[in-house]
Amino acid sequence: MISYGLTTGYNATLFSELRKTREIALDIHSESWLASMMGITLFVGSVIGSLVMETIGRRSAVLMSSIFMICGWTSFSFASSFPVLFIAKLFQGISAGIGTNVGSILIAEYSSPKYRGSFIATIPTGLLLGIFISHTFGMFYGWHQLCIILLFFSLPGLIAIVFSPESPSFLVTKGRYDECRKVFRWLRGTDEDDELETMIKTNMILKETKKVECGNVSKLIQNKLAYGVTAFKKKEFRIPVLIMMHLSAIMQFSGSLVCDMYALDVHTALYGTDVYMFKVMTSLDVLRLVATVSAVYITSRVRRRSMLLVFVSLNIVTDLCIAGHVYARQHGLLPFDHWAISLFLHHFLYFIIGTGSMPLAIIIGGEIFPLADRGFCSVITRIFCSVYMFVNIKSAPYLFSWVGVDGAFSLYALIHSYSLIVTLILLPETKDKTLQRIEDEFRGHTIANHEEAFEMKDYDVRDDGD
Repeated sequence: MISYGLTTGYNATLFSELRKTREIALDIHSESWLASMMGITLFVGSVIGSLVMETIGRRSAVLMSSIFMICGWTSFSFASSFPVLFIAKLFQGISAGIGTNVGSILIAEYSSPKYRGSFIATIPTGLLLGIFISHTFGMFYGWHQLCIILLFFSLPGLIAIVFSPESPSFLVTKGRYDECRKVFRWLRGTDEDDELETMIKTNMILKETKKVECGNVSKLIQNKLAYGVTAFKKKEFRIPVLIMMHLSAIMQFSGSLVCDMYALDVHTALYGTDVYMFKVMTSLDVLRLVATVSAVYITSRVRRRSMLLVFVSLNIVTDLCIAGHVYARQHGLLPFDHWAISLFLHHFLYFIIGTGSMPLAIIIGGEIFPLADRGFCSVITRIFCSVYMFVNIKSAPYLFSWVGVDGAFSLYALIHSYSLIVTLILLPETKDKTLQRIEDEFRGHTIANHEEAFEMKDYDVRDDGD
């Protein structure tokens, strides 16, 4: 996750230097394409990651992501033209698409329900730590030297996944029950065997159901189409996808992404100068790290819905305050103009995003997808996330020129308001619940229903044998 944060933080050094030195000529169109490529390649990476995740395993998907990331930094180190920069961005975007798609799912499947929220909350901490590292070294090194330094920060992720086990949830879907039990108990001990056995029993029932369905479909392509149509009819599939569609909008349009990608434009509008840009960005990164560490504690104590309401509402208010301040400052409507006002609003926005808007979307995304359709749900969610990211980053420089930074932040506040209302209507409470229980609540059944169905099936088999 630190590796993916490095790529975001690297943009500030890359674009600000190239604007000043013109070492590689970039206009508003080419710069926006380089920045927004992440949105497109995230989708491509998520498709690749989902296929690998469901067929070969979660561990293999993360390993592939690490290799793509290293290829991206290597390409940057040799870049001397726009096409090479484009290829480097392509590698890194695919890497991030694979890793962010699998990351929260892998951690959720590894961890106990009582620790799961806190563990998943470390994902944005890793991302922000990567951004902080990029911005810190960006104060002292040029973009060519910086990419070589950041390459070495990506190596620990590759080493870590080599020594990690496969997910027990993946092993159970492949019918490798003994290996699943071994890995599950290695990760969590024996105190949560009830969840383990329930997961195995549920998977056995689903496998039997799939066998019956496959017998009624003559061709594989028809079976896949039937699966897609059937999946959208299921509440445990449809509702989580709708929730994540709106949570992704909250995360992508929070304001921090545009501030990171187009730091020069935002700083000039907010402060009137870019002289202290990297120093301010480094202080913001430190604040976001503190915020995400706080989020680890807060998510272990506060319910998800309550956090969502409070922090996203604060995000909306802060966006509107920034928009109003920038507009008033540019039109000479402020009784006095002091940099401390801009500094406070900027830092408060990052604190709210780091504590609530960003970690909540990641945490909830790792909790609400059904086991049987987890890969498919992830692909659909990643499509929306990628589209939002691409539209946000690609449109930002044009919005700045048409309606200004103040108009852009007003639009983000409007998107947040709509997304928050829809999410609160659809989202049940998920804190301290097992993944199986959350899935059952979306489905409208209880765990007892699964056990009863399994016992009835077992009874029927014995009865047939008699």
